[in-house]
Amino acid sequence: MAPREHRTEDETTLVLRARAGDDDAFEALVNAYSRRIIGYCYKMGARAGAQDLAQEIFIKLYLALPGFDSSKPLTPFLFRIAHNHCIDALRRKRVPTVSLVRDDPDAAAGSEVDHPDCRPTPEELAQRTEIMEAVDQALASLPDAYRSALVLRHVEGLTYEEISETLGLPMGTVKARIHRGREKLQQKLRGLVVP
Repeated sequence: MAPREHRTEDETTLVLRARAGDDDAFEALVNAYSRRIIGYCYKMGARAGAQDLAQEIFIKLYLALPGFDSSKPLTPFLFRIAHNHCIDALRRKRVPTVSLVRDDPDAAAGSEVDHPDCRPTPEELAQRTEIMEAVDQALASLPDAYRSALVLRHVEGLTYEEISETLGLPMGTVKARIHRGREKLQQKLRGLVVP
């Protein structure tokens, strides 16, 4: 618990310094969150434009810092900006699929394997790819409200409280959207056979 409090104090200091015009402090905030925000944009459907969206989100954060209550954690505030910006971008341009897992077939190509028997067979790799594509398509076909709640919870790891604050919704609504989103995802994936 102490490390989280310490991080919040550091974050608060950075926010206050950034608000006062300290570019290094704002850059530290961007560096601390950029990977998560790019990932969130990607998971929400902005595959090709995730980095551009993230830059726009950080500009919005910079402009919103004067109104931010620095006694509160930055994460829900920033993800609320990211959520709203992604939803607006998706409304302007629909994207057909969203990937939940980074697919990097070349990652193991140059590395040696100590236990060749542990490597997946080509059939297993094909089945994994098929499953990932099915999950991507199912997630992309969910309404934005369910998709964003699921991504914030299961990909970004936000707590229900943080999601509630991020989306500006009551806790019960957040829990219901996550529950219903899981059900809808299961229904869409029902025909998929997993060994």
